[in-house]
Amino acid sequence: MGILALTQMAVLAVLGLWALGVGIAMAFRPAERHYGLLRPLSLATAFAAVSAVFSGLATAFAHLAGTGTSAEALPPVVAGVAEALVPGVFGFGVLALAWGLAAVGLHRQT
Repeated sequence: MGILALTQMAVLAVLGLWALGVGIAMAFRPAERHYGLLRPLSLATAFAAVSAVFSGLATAFAHLAGTGTSAEALPPVVAGVAEALVPGVFGFGVLALAWGLAAVGLHRQT
């Protein structure tokens, strides 16, 4: 794993966990200022996840271009594509949790 992938995952983890923390805060103490923070954090987390997925796919396809399309070259490429999807699953999973908690807070507020 290269430094780019580690940096992207670190940024994604920080943004995602920050959004999750805001979602938890909203579940216990709903306030409009939390919504104002969660919206841009969600957008930043989504863009970080998409960026990391495309970077991983580019790396996997670059490996395919370098090794050719022989039968021996395909398993590492398939594994690379599967690994490239992990940031998307993490990022959007965290966002789903954060907004689920925000919904709980909104329900408690009304």
